[in-house]
Amino acid sequence: MQEREPRAVAAYRVEFERLGRRVSGTTEDVSRSGLFVRTSEFLPAGEVVELFVYVDEVLPVRVVARVAHVLSHEAARALGREPGMGFELLEQDPVRLDALRRQLASHLGEAQAARARVPVTGIRAVVAEEGEPLLRRLSTALHEAGFAVRTARNGAEAYSACLTEPPDVLLSADRMPLMDGWTLLKRLRAHPMLARIPVVLMTDQGSELARLTAYRMGARDFIEKPFTDEEIILRLVAVSAQTRRTAESVILRGRIAEVGLGTLLSLLDFERKSGLLLLLAGGDVATLFIAEGRVVKVDPPPDHLTPTQRLLEILDWSEGRFEFIASDVVGRDEIALPTSRLLLEHARLRDEGVRAGDDD
Repeated sequence: MQEREPRAVAAYRVEFERLGRRVSGTTEDVSRSGLFVRTSEFLPAGEVVELFVYVDEVLPVRVVARVAHVLSHEAARALGREPGMGFELLEQDPVRLDALRRQLASHLGEAQAARARVPVTGIRAVVAEEGEPLLRRLSTALHEAGFAVRTARNGAEAYSACLTEPPDVLLSADRMPLMDGWTLLKRLRAHPMLARIPVVLMTDQGSELARLTAYRMGARDFIEKPFTDEEIILRLVAVSAQTRRTAESVILRGRIAEVGLGTLLSLLDFERKSGLLLLLAGGDVATLFIAEGRVVKVDPPPDHLTPTQRLLEILDWSEGRFEFIASDVVGRDEIALPTSRLLLEHARLRDEGVRAGDDD
């Protein structure tokens, strides 16, 4: 396969003539031989025009270019990109061409230096997307950046890939056949061995409600279309790096049946630990926020119970798995009970329940 010419994200204002009037657009990416301009006003493929590229805001560089390809609105949606045109530089005037290429070279140099600083090699990614054009685009970009990529065309295929070999990060569309991204996220969070896989959701419905729902369900990031290849790469690198750092801070891990939540909370209280206690029991998931040994918050928030009532309910769990991740915890104390009082209250309620059962 022929290696792609180095490209860099750069937002230059560009103007060109169309039907006797000046049209303005913005570059999305640039290379030494061409550039892609975001615009909704298209020229025929193959047409030669003069571009006014504003490498500074006052004096544009004028260069001759040919329309190499047109990315229509429909094609752009399929690729998760903005519509526009790719231009091939044809300029022969060495002064004008050199002025533009000097500016492009500085951007390309900065982009290559930035990529060299990003630790990509060895990151395993699963990419789930129904549309073949976007799936191919994402797979190619991530592979060229150094990711080990496996692809899936629906949530069921992605879930199977994660079961076979859990990835360092999962990039998933929200809308897919058989199993959509929301269901995939829920299934992963309910599986003890897959719950820690970081999930990044892609969507073309970027409402605040959808974003909040994704974060509450456990997504690590939420990306609205259109996006650039560089944006996806940087987001996945950041998410996978954060997950590796979190994994290194896990100091306790085990089965609830072997330790018991009361014993575990007593230990954390005695050592005055701070961090997150992740609990997985069947299809139920909970996170206890612990500050200086005391539980101060329960997530997700209870629907019809107080935070204390939900915590007392969780203390009844006798099966499942736990992980304690050391970290700083700040915020309001929603429980307002020391661990000893909490455990005594739980024991009292359990005792009353046993006595009530004996009376029946």
